[in-house]
Formats: sequence, structure tokens, C-alpha cells
Amino acid sequence: MIGEIFDEHTRQDIVDAQALGLDAFALNINCLQSWATNTVDRLFNNADELGFGLFFSFDMAAGTFNAPSDYASYLTKYTSRSSYFKYNKKPLVTTFGGEKVSNSAWSSFKSTVGDITLIPGFYAARPSSDFFSSYSALDGVFNWNSWSYPDAGQVEVSTADDKTFMSAASKAGKAFIMGMSPLQFKHMTGDTNWYRRGESNLEIRIEQILSMQPDMIELQTWNDAGESHYMGNLWDEPMTGSSIHDYVDGYNHTGYWKVLPAFIKAWKRGDTTTSKIVPTNGKAVQGAFWHHTLTVDGDCSADPLGKPQDYKNAEDAVSGIVLVAEGNEGLVAVVNNGDKQLNKTTLSVGYNKFKFPGLGKGKVQLEVWDGSTMVGGGYGKLALVESADICNYNFQVVGFPG
Repeated sequence: MIGEIFDEHTRQDIVDAQALGLDAFALNINCLQSWATNTVDRLFNNADELGFGLFFSFDMAAGTFNAPSDYASYLTKYTSRSSYFKYNKKPLVTTFGGEKVSNSAWSSFKSTVGDITLIPGFYAARPSSDFFSSYSALDGVFNWNSWSYPDAGQVEVSTADDKTFMSAASKAGKAFIMGMSPLQFKHMTGDTNWYRRGESNLEIRIEQILSMQPDMIELQTWNDAGESHYMGNLWDEPMTGSSIHDYVDGYNHTGYWKVLPAFIKAWKRGDTTTSKIVPTNGKAVQGAFWHHTLTVDGDCSADPLGKPQDYKNAEDAVSGIVLVAEGNEGLVAVVNNGDKQLNKTTLSVGYNKFKFPGLGKGKVQLEVWDGSTMVGGGYGKLALVESADICNYNFQVVGFPG
């Protein structure tokens, strides 16, 4: 997400992303005001120097960009930069939304800006086997919906739409981008107060992506604090004066960094299963766990916004991933909640996912034991509570070992 971000912070984001193994940032921009374009310039200057990729994702859902012609001339200022990311040797351009743009308008846009790879990110398009018969000008599609649909209830994220889009793309000689994300929780106004299920999501999406092998993958997102699916740094300056602080302050999500590099390595190797995903820290174990800090039925009646739409799809559960290095058979992960043991599981070498329901009041901790020896653990700083001033269903994310 493009906000007003200081130069040193844009540089740090790139350095951290490179350390994780990421190739590029998709720059989601929804206007061409100076606070946004100045940040874009800082990012490109740093990316040129550091050898990192950047490409635009024009936000067509915010109301500023109504047609691709609105940003055509702006795009062409950057496509020749050394850091502009290319797919199939052409500058990649994506969007958030744009389903109402006609095929002829997309075609005209491509004629205007030159030879690009155009893969919009659609969130309201209906997938079909002949999807590209109406979108021949596109070079592919990115399915933005990386969470289960609210009306599906408490279920794992499905690949049905992904498979339909991917099949249509393959048949038409196009590309398919698949997303992966933890949760989606927004709590800003009466109209922007919703929850899209994060339980049985990120850890499931990892398996789905390796199995399906799409052409590209996109992490959703690096820094979208407003929707709580940030997996990177959050800087204060783009949130100045925003109510977003109410539900992200104290909820650092960089704990995901304990598992993302191993997954990224597997993806780049072309692995189709999680069987070779092991720690990257040189230790016996590595991992992360995450959970809400307000029970689903908890009291937050003091919050004027009330509980988010579809909050009942949340669960009082802790989910996570534990990676085990070769030669460490028989380890046991024990999860404690408050003053009691919630559950435990025997770990296999490699990739282990878990979800333990029944979470109650108190802090959550995970320890991995080799017999009577503790070989690694993570400890949540925030306790789960049954009442709060804010209806906050953001995740506490704990990476381990520290």
C-alpha cells in the first residue's frame, strides 16, 4: 500500500523483503497526490540501487481511477527504470479491481503505454472456463480472493475459483497469479467493519499454492494495516491520525518471517508439496503461531462500531506452523493457554501445521520439547480476554525462536 512513507523506511522495507526472498513489491496506489507519488519515487530510487523489483497495482476500487487511461501517462514514467519488474520480459502491470473496464479500453491502454504484461487483480469477477473470451486484451488474471467467502461459514479457504481461473488462463495461453494471505479484518467506520476468516488460511494456502503451481504468487499484503493482513513492517507516518492505530498498535506481524523464507525457497525450487520445507535458521525448530486476543463472544459493547460483519466465522483457536530440521524426530509441540495445557502434537521432520480450538482467557505460549529438553518456544505478550473497549479481531502473531 502506498502511503506517505519516509525514505529510510522505504529502503528498510526493500532490505527486509530481499532477506525473505521476495522478488518485488506490487505498489498499490489509488491517487496521484504528492504524498503518494513522492513515496513511489523513494521506492524506485532505492530499488534501483538495491536491485529489487517494483511494479504498479493501480487501485480502481477507490473511485479515483475510473479507467486505465487515468494512469497511463504516469505508468510510462517508470516502466523503463532498471527496477521495474518484468514478466515474460515485459513490464508487469496489475490492479485492484477494474472489472467494469471494457476489453476495448484495456486494449487501448496497452496501445498507449507500450508492450506490457497486463494482469489485473479482480475481486468481484465471476470465474468461468471461458473467462478470457471477454477479456482477450488481458495477459492473465490475479484472483484477489485469498480468504473463504463469508457465507461459507467456518471452512478452510477454497481453491475452486483459483482452479477455474487457472484453467481458463492455461487454455487461453494467459498467466494466473494466486494470492496468499493470513486474515482480513477492517474496523474503521460503520461501512468498513468486517472480518474475513483467517483461521485455516495462511497455512492452508501454502499447501494449495505448492500443489497448484500458478504462474506467480502474491503475498497479501506487506503493509496494509487497515485490513490487518500485513506481513511486513508498519510505519507510523502513513497512519498519522488514523483510527487504524486502535487495532494494529501492539500487533506486530513480522512473526510470519519465521516461516515465509522456507516457503519461498520451496516455491522457487518448484516443490509441489511441503515435504522439504525445513527451518532456515540453522536450528532444530522454527515457526509461528497466531490468534485473536478477544474471544468471539467477548463483550466489546463500548465500541461504537460494534463487532465486525461476519465475526461469527472467527474461532477461539490458535493456529500455526512448526518447521523441524532433519534429524530431529519425535519432537512434541505443547501449547499452553493461561494456566492450562490447551493441546499438544507430535511433530514430523519438515512442515507441521496445527489449529487448536478451545482458546480461553490468558496468554498463549508454544514450546517444543525433545523429551525433557525444551528446544524452542514462543510466548505471546497479549493475553486473550473476554471483554475489551475495542472489538479487535486482529491477530497476535508470535514467531519463534526469538
